[in-house]
Amino acid sequence: NNDVAILNSALGAEQQAIAAYQLGADSGLLQKPVKDLAVQFQGHHNAHADALAKAVAKLGGKPVAPLKDYSFPKDKLKSQNDVLSFAASLEKGAVSAYLGAVPILTDKDLAKAAASILGDEAMHWAVLRYALGQNPVPDAFMS
Repeated sequence: NNDVAILNSALGAEQQAIAAYQLGADSGLLQKPVKDLAVQFQGHHNAHADALAKAVAKLGGKPVAPLKDYSFPKDKLKSQNDVLSFAASLEKGAVSAYLGAVPILTDKDLAKAAASILGDEAMHWAVLRYALGQNPVPDAFMS
């Protein structure tokens, strides 16, 4: 089932985001309000991962397991802005991935769920860009 492969790919990305936010939260580089936001966003990714894993299982597939090591650029994370930029790049990647997934999922309910997650990822990306002093919504369309 192609939907299982698409959902497992999304699940892997969510697990990467969970690990990335953990890295940020544990880095000691985030000030309290920013750390709280990172933990909140991590919670969203946990909820996404849970929903995706359940959907994969419901379709008769085996949900992918998180990687042991994501090879994050830890040596390049020296400030709060570095962590925020790293998180923003992952969120933008997630938006693109869901944008690619929505039209090719055969199950309309799954496509709707993926579109809902896409909206959440886009909000994360916008908030992180705003926190970095960048235009939070630089374009009229996502790509």
